Amino acid sequence: MTLGIIVQARCGSTRLPSKVLLKLGDKTILEHTIKQIKKLKFNKKIIIATTTKSQDKKIVNIAKKNKCNYFCGSEKNVLNRYYEAAKKFKLKTIIRICSDSPFIDPSIIKRAFKIYQKKKYDYVSNIIYPTYPAGMSVEIFNFTCLKKTNESKTDFIEREHVTPFIYRNPKIFRIKNFFTIKNISKYRFSVDYWEDYLACIEIHKVITKIGFTKISVSTLTKIVDKNPFIKEINKKVESVLRY
Repeated sequence: MTLGIIVQARCGSTRLPSKVLLKLGDKTILEHTIKQIKKLKFNKKIIIATTTKSQDKKIVNIAKKNKCNYFCGSEKNVLNRYYEAAKKFKLKTIIRICSDSPFIDPSIIKRAFKIYQKKKYDYVSNIIYPTYPAGMSVEIFNFTCLKKTNESKTDFIEREHVTPFIYRNPKIFRIKNFFTIKNISKYRFSVDYWEDYLACIEIHKVITKIGFTKISVSTLTKIVDKNPFIKEINKKVESVLRY
C-alpha cells in the first residue's frame, strides 16, 4: 500500500488570505501542521498540494524546507489537484488533512487509518457527522475512489472541496464516519478567521510555557477549559463546515 498524506495549501484563502503563512511562535501554521503529521510512525509520503500561482511559491519553499514532497496544480479545482498529486506519487491510499490545522492530533489520524485498514470502506472520515473540533478533520480514501470522483460530473462545490461527491453517494462508495465518545465539536482549533488565529496564539503560548511535546485533542480542550478567555476570542466566529 502506497500511502500519502496530502495537505492542500494556498495563499489565496478568501476568509483569511495567506493564513497558512501566519506564525505561531517561530513556525508557520503550515509548518506546525507538518510537524504534527510527522509524528505518525507508519510509513507515508507527505505531499503539500498547492497551486501554480506565483504567490504559492512560498508554500513550495516551506515544503522543501521541511523535506516534504509537493505538487502544484489547479487553484479552484482542488479535486483535480488531489487526483493529479496522487497520480504523480503513485498513491493507493490518500489521507486528506487541512493545512489550517496546526494542532492536528496524530492519534486521530492513526485511529482513522486503523478503521480504513480493515478494508471494508472506500472512504473513512470524522466530518460527515462531526463530533470532533474544527482542526481535527481527517479523511481517508483510496485512489480508485478519487479517480472515479474526478471523472464524474461533479459541480463546482464538489470540485472545490474534494470529497462531497464521495460522502453524498453512499450507494456508490462504502463510507464510514467515526465519532468521539463525547461530542466536543464546540471547540475550535482550526484557523479560518483572524479570531481563530488569535485564539491559537494563546493556546500555543500555553503549550510553549508548559513544555508539551505531545499535543492531543484532550490536551487542547483542557487548555481552553482552564483558560476560558481563549474561548471568548473566537466564540462569535461563524461555524464553518469542514470539508
